[in-house]
Amino acid sequence: MCGISGVISRVGVNEKIIRKINQALIHRGPDGEGYQSFENDRIWFGHRRLSIIDLSEAGHQPMCYAGRYWITYNGEVYNYIELKKELVVSGLTFSTKTDAEVILAAYATWGVDCLARFNGMWSFVIYDSEKHQLFFARDRFGIKPLHYYHKDGLFVFASEIKAILRHTDVKTVPNLEYCREYLKNGPREYIAETAFENIQRFPHASYALVSIDKILADGLMPVRYWNLTANLSTEKYDESRAMEYAVKYRELLKDAVSLRLRSDVKVGSALSGGLDSSSIVLFVNTLLRHSGADLEKQETFSTVYPEANVSDCDESRYINLLARELNVKSHQISPKIEDIPDECYKNIYAMDNPPDSSLMSSWHTYKLVSKTDVIVTLDGQGADEQLAGYLRYVSAYIAAIGPFQLKELAKFWKMYGARKYVIYGILLWIIRKSVLRRLWKGATKKSNRVRQSILEPFNEILSKDIQSELINLLHYADRASMAFSLESRMPFMDYRIVEFLATIPFGYKIRSGWTKYIARMSMQDFLPSDIVWRKDKMGWPIPEDYWFRGPLKKWFCSIIERSAFLQKLGVGQDIRSRIEGREPIQMLIRLLNLALWHEIFYEKRDSLTAMHLPSRI
Repeated sequence: MCGISGVISRVGVNEKIIRKINQALIHRGPDGEGYQSFENDRIWFGHRRLSIIDLSEAGHQPMCYAGRYWITYNGEVYNYIELKKELVVSGLTFSTKTDAEVILAAYATWGVDCLARFNGMWSFVIYDSEKHQLFFARDRFGIKPLHYYHKDGLFVFASEIKAILRHTDVKTVPNLEYCREYLKNGPREYIAETAFENIQRFPHASYALVSIDKILADGLMPVRYWNLTANLSTEKYDESRAMEYAVKYRELLKDAVSLRLRSDVKVGSALSGGLDSSSIVLFVNTLLRHSGADLEKQETFSTVYPEANVSDCDESRYINLLARELNVKSHQISPKIEDIPDECYKNIYAMDNPPDSSLMSSWHTYKLVSKTDVIVTLDGQGADEQLAGYLRYVSAYIAAIGPFQLKELAKFWKMYGARKYVIYGILLWIIRKSVLRRLWKGATKKSNRVRQSILEPFNEILSKDIQSELINLLHYADRASMAFSLESRMPFMDYRIVEFLATIPFGYKIRSGWTKYIARMSMQDFLPSDIVWRKDKMGWPIPEDYWFRGPLKKWFCSIIERSAFLQKLGVGQDIRSRIEGREPIQMLIRLLNLALWHEIFYEKRDSLTAMHLPSRI
């Protein structure tokens, strides 16, 4: 896990420039740095290293293979051991124990087809010194970031936008269209555009193979190498098939956890108290026990809210239940209100683009991890989008089965917090079956993607969410963890699990008043029933309503009101009246985040070198 950077120019690049860019990524790689130039200094690679696998100097990057291929790489290919064995049989030799060298050998052997063989998360750039070509690639779900700037014969790439901004010739202003869309519908970390003009996001599940002259003239033209195909069957529920699906799901998840335990540093788990993170903690314990490892290695980390005013966001009951059941070492942290403003600044700086909330629960969880000797965490992102874990999917389910399935409707009517979604689902079914369908599509044509897609088949909705809304969450996890020089691994994002769950008909994912039905079935004999059949899903909740409408209201409003950028957009000056109303706090937090973002990256851009993210112990 690292930070990568590079500069490509028609004229020679001064080494001081790449060092300045690389310095902005020190939080992604505090254990070392490296540089390499090619083509008479027209190309420079930079690298910041967070040592996870092969902690020796042999893992130094940029790394060369066969005297020809050079890589700067961020991520983990978890099945590198199996790939290495296959390549050795083919006659290749290796000088390190790293997955980076396996990537290089795989590319040398299979070309761009190597990407289909990788199980992991990655963004990397490979330079082929014989063909004078560059190979850019990013993982299937965009877990590992890659951004680039291309203008006037200059191409700069890096893991984070803040690093690109260190190049003095980079010209950018706020992307007003993106910012307006963000205020209306939230962030879109899954599209090419960013909040910065002229700075783009390399797309997930894509690669680009390009010559030096071509990249300087035309930039990148990414090619998609992977797509998710959803099963749109309306197959009737069958109990024996359901059990088969549950067993297969459990086996795949266990193996995904096993692969992600490969590390030469200590591994822990982020535990929210929900089914997904609890399943991961269970499998970590099981695998460590079977391997004969010391169970003291299993440590969990959680943000909790035991105080009376914010107890509705507290999941410590379930966290403590699992900790007792599995005998793990549970670390817990409660955010202090007086620290929130400063932490919000740090968080926005870490994210580069303004996020959709304060993210303080995940932020404090990683902050807690950073105070220990754990470097890698296994986290639970991804299951809700694949297995219909959110209440909004109840509407899509009711719309799919119709209002005459009275027993099903009755069960969801009794489900915690689901009544409005049941009603909405009935309305959607009526729209689907009437001339209102055409009117709905017309009314939502320019609206957000969720409202546009709600009339699509259930599994198609999940598939699109995996490749859009979920990517926002993966971005948050990467930036928050790396801000504290930690690696976040996500077993649910194993592509085998994603592809398998996409083949399961929707009626096995949500039914009888339960979301994530298959997952609950698979874990019911292995985890406490209070967790498996828990009804009050939360998922890293944050007491933002209490904070920003209460003790932090004055600070919150003042940041928004003083923002000249928000004034330019014509928003925010009515914040004091809006915050007194019933408008969802999330919509107002977008104003805060955008104001902080502009202040950090534009009003204080010249002093970005003085801004530092938190450091580990």
